[in-house]
Amino acid sequence: MANISFKTISLSNSTTTSAARLGELAFSTIPKIIETPAAMLYVRTGVVPDVTYDFIPDNVTRLLEIPLGSLVESMNNLENTESYANFARLSNPIYCPFHDTLVPLRAGGNGNLFSSVWTKSGRKELNIDRFKKLVQLVKPTMYETMFDGDTPFDQTTDKRFTKDRERSRKFLENSLEEQKNSTNIIIPLVGGYDKRHRELYLNEILRLIPKYEKNIFGVSFEGIHSYGPLTENLNIDTLKPLIEETRKKLNDYKNLLFTMPLLWRPDNVIRAVDLGFDLFSGAYVPYISDRFIILSFRYNDKMSSNTTGPDYNINSKEYMNGKQPLLSNCECYCCKNYTQAYVYHLIQTKELLGRTLITIHNLYHYHAFFQAIRESLKANTWNDYRTMILEQYPIQEQK
Repeated sequence: MANISFKTISLSNSTTTSAARLGELAFSTIPKIIETPAAMLYVRTGVVPDVTYDFIPDNVTRLLEIPLGSLVESMNNLENTESYANFARLSNPIYCPFHDTLVPLRAGGNGNLFSSVWTKSGRKELNIDRFKKLVQLVKPTMYETMFDGDTPFDQTTDKRFTKDRERSRKFLENSLEEQKNSTNIIIPLVGGYDKRHRELYLNEILRLIPKYEKNIFGVSFEGIHSYGPLTENLNIDTLKPLIEETRKKLNDYKNLLFTMPLLWRPDNVIRAVDLGFDLFSGAYVPYISDRFIILSFRYNDKMSSNTTGPDYNINSKEYMNGKQPLLSNCECYCCKNYTQAYVYHLIQTKELLGRTLITIHNLYHYHAFFQAIRESLKANTWNDYRTMILEQYPIQEQK
């Protein structure tokens, strides 16, 4: 596995009142440093949904997000390969979360010796040995360890929380022992919305960190939701006390990376950056592109205001004769070469090129948004920037 490092960068003369921060991810396998906050590039079984690698916009962060759950069914094919990156001809660093952000989890799929992932063909059990085998076959640049996390909001008993903690800790300790020479482990922080159980689990983690500090790369907030489409409307503000308390207890470890699986709508990205998150799932782009949603929110003050709101659905008759690009003055390949009417026509005729062009635009727009976030933090204009984004998203959309 590649050597990687993460360091936070102090904001000089900052007037930012939140925990927002800049960071740098460095990898031994590539010369370029990845700046954070950043969105990853969501990949399923080696492929970016609807787009070939040749057409991915240049501004997209080349850190691939490949859920371990999506690779379970490929284990036999990987037996005779050097790594998954070699098998799929991938040259970029890979982060493997345990679950797929796009796939909803179902309750009751975990046991004392195994945890389940959900794939298109149903539930797949992973015991500790099989999980370790999968990690050895894939050889991700960094990965999240197995965990329980089956703690639905308002439906979890104290006994269930206890099992969640005990199982997750056992899975984690096993991974840490197995990967003593690795520096690429992301720790899942479980406990659902229950303050007491999250504190108990975090205290257990704090006891492990001194022994395994060189192995632990970051933390991921888990057990808060059941993944899938419903996470688009998760109200991040309800998590603020929980996240702030966790950050306070981890304050001595400034260079731990913070992440959380979610369909990261832009206004929620802003709230999460405020809370100090560094790395974001890129699954939001294929999720909205699959529904023909076009991102159109203003991500910098040079963009003119539009009448479509922060996004719109191109699969609407009002765009049947649209002679404009998907977004005026957008520099993506789609907007420089095609009109709304043409993309609408492709959708109506069920041509795959329609989704490809939509995805190209949304990838460009979404990652340009993250670039603007980093620039505002560097320029000490974060407070104004966050206001500009949040004003474009009505309060009633938060659920």
